[in-house]
Formats: sequence, C-alpha cells, structure tokens
Amino acid sequence: MRLLFLLVGLALMAGQAEAHGRRASSANATGLAIPSMSHGALLVLDDHYAAILRLADRAKESDPVFRKLRNHARIQNYYCLWGFAPRAIEDEASPFNECSHAYLSAARMLLLHMRDMPSISAEANDMVSVIDAEMVRRGSALIQCEYSADPFYTGDFLTPHWEKLVEHRPSLIAALSPLVLVLGFAFLRRRLPLRQDV
Repeated sequence: MRLLFLLVGLALMAGQAEAHGRRASSANATGLAIPSMSHGALLVLDDHYAAILRLADRAKESDPVFRKLRNHARIQNYYCLWGFAPRAIEDEASPFNECSHAYLSAARMLLLHMRDMPSISAEANDMVSVIDAEMVRRGSALIQCEYSADPFYTGDFLTPHWEKLVEHRPSLIAALSPLVLVLGFAFLRRRLPLRQDV
C-alpha cells in the first residue's frame, strides 16, 4: 500500500502541483454545492465511508443528484490517494486534509440523499442515526478546521497540496519509506555474491 502511495504520489507531483493543488474559486465552481463539515465530524464519517458507497451500489433507482454525488465521492477519494496517506484527516497540516474534506463531505451528502430512495431508505436512515449518535458521543461537531467553512463542488476535484509534502513529516516518511526499502534491497543484492548452482 505504501509503495502504491509513493508511485501515485510522485507521478501526480510532477504534473499537478500547481494545476489543481489549491481550491478553485467559487467563481469557477460548477456542479452541485457540497457543504463542508467540521473537522471532528470527518473523523467519524471516515469510519463509514466504505459502507456508504456499498449502500449506494445497492440502490435500485437513480437520479442526476445521486449519480453526481456518488461519482464525486469516488473520484475525489481517488484524487486523495484512496485515503492511504497517514494522518490525512486528523492533522490539519497534512497535504491531504483538504481533499479528505471533499470526498467525505460528498459521502455525507450522498447518504442524506439516499434517505429518499425507496430501495435503500431504511438502511440509509439507520446509518444516519448511527453516525449522528457517534458524532454526538464524540462531540465531533465542535472541532473546526480551516477547510470547514467553504463548500466543495461536484464539478471541481481537488488534489493534495503537494507543495506541503516536505513540511509534513508523516506523509514524507510514508512516501520515502518504500524508496529506502528498494534502495536497501538493491544495495544488498550488489553486496551479496550470486549463488552458483553446482
């Protein structure tokens, strides 16, 4: 997983550091507006992200809003390297914090929308109740973040802030650790004699 994180991250870093790394202005935003969430609420919702997408896959009906939210939640998660970056949600300094806000906020709106879809409404309502109770228990709605105020848009996808990668030690270590392992393996192969078959 960490090797995948490194390879994808390095590939994206080269071409997209400035192109998509910062939030687009609202003047350029298109699609449905997605309200952001408090920092603490993201931590709770992250535990249910996969279940929300699985529930969406079981829906027998569809509509434009449902499709836009489901697609955005999936694609934005891909842009954020599938949530593999360490401390992406709980650490506001993480280069992956803003894009994590985006895909989890989309998942929340998707879940709320599914309450009105007959084939999955009962399950969606049950999941909302579970998540809501967990947020209340953890007091998560009180924890704010710099990305909690502005909305996201289904027509705009955010990449991580690659320019912050060097400053965020957990992300940098995760990105470099596979490289260190590969270099160490290559060094050992050169030092150890090749086995000769007799």
